[in-house]
Amino acid sequence: MLFLIVGGVLLAAVVAGYMYWRVGLYLVPEDSVAVTIDQHGFFSRLLPAGRQRLHPFERVELILSTRTQLASGQTADVTTRDAAGVVIHWSGPFRLQPAHITEAHSQRLRSLPNAERIITRQVDILLRRLVGQIPLRGLFLPSTRRRLEHQLNLLLAENLRPLGIDWLGISLQTIDLPREIVQALNKARAIETLDEAIRRLDPTTRQIVQGAYRLDELIHWDSYLPGLSRLAMRQAAISQ
Repeated sequence: MLFLIVGGVLLAAVVAGYMYWRVGLYLVPEDSVAVTIDQHGFFSRLLPAGRQRLHPFERVELILSTRTQLASGQTADVTTRDAAGVVIHWSGPFRLQPAHITEAHSQRLRSLPNAERIITRQVDILLRRLVGQIPLRGLFLPSTRRRLEHQLNLLLAENLRPLGIDWLGISLQTIDLPREIVQALNKARAIETLDEAIRRLDPTTRQIVQGAYRLDELIHWDSYLPGLSRLAMRQAAISQ
């Protein structure tokens, strides 16, 4: 009888130990890192991919993918050295590396799911600072563009690494010019096209067309001013 009781107790202990062993295992997905917290809700540790054993009262709070991802966006109202406002479109790959976080682990680990928002803020700040030292014309020179990208990459890598983000390289894409400059360029192209067409006419017709075009410019000269200037002139005329 005693033998049966002892055997039952041992069997129950083995089953309980096995169940605890099974319950304490956690499968972290491939190319991912698990963030665990203790019973008080504080950061405990990082678990790599694979089957991992949890400590007593420890649980998984976050699963972070360590695969390469792409961040992209546009920074509006970036002012150049000559006070021209442009919109710059950009993109770049990055990877989450929570092990690089050096301080404020709990706060920074919980913010990593919003990594793209963090990157966008950093790019906005740096673009405004660096582009403010470059004239508008320089933004369209390949050498200046490469230098700007190089500076951005160095600063982004330095700023993002302590936050648990590995930055792999920015690419500046299209740069939208201010509306007034686009209108002026379109007008210049239209005039160039018109002049080219006029040169193909015979001398008499050419003089007539050129005279009519210049007369139209004289009559509607204010239409070539920027919108704010036209508005100011109209208000001045009304006040008189």
